[in-house]
Amino acid sequence: MTTKILAPHYLRLECEIRADMETVWRALTDLHELRAWWAVPVIGHKPDVGGGFELRYVGRDRVDSFVYTTWDKDWRIGGRWSYSWLEGEVAEMLMLTQISDGVRVTIEHSNFESFGADQQRIFGYHKSETRARLERLKAWAEVGLPATQAQMPVV
Repeated sequence: MTTKILAPHYLRLECEIRADMETVWRALTDLHELRAWWAVPVIGHKPDVGGGFELRYVGRDRVDSFVYTTWDKDWRIGGRWSYSWLEGEVAEMLMLTQISDGVRVTIEHSNFESFGADQQRIFGYHKSETRARLERLKAWAEVGLPATQAQMPVV
């Protein structure tokens, strides 16, 4: 996994996954697979190109939600993170690129400056959480489990 940091304004993480493009894309856009490997509630899922969905982390006195506002035919998904406990939003773009032995997944985050004094804290949170997310995605896609093997309950 590689990381490019222009702290605290820009973060890019890349991971190479030994799976075909369709498997990785399905893990990112199929409701049941997404729930299985990400292990958070997925709300308002619209599976069509141009659709989107919301992920919601719920903790004590806070809600972190991510709304993927769109995806397109070029294997890209974009959206924004927002937090009930802080002002600001983080923009996220996820891109898939075919490589010789699989798929390169790139996730770019920007707009940390919208958090003012909290931008370093949110930057660090996204750096560690995105690394963990890519590792879970890689493990899921390389095993190639079908959506019917998902363990997360339907919310």
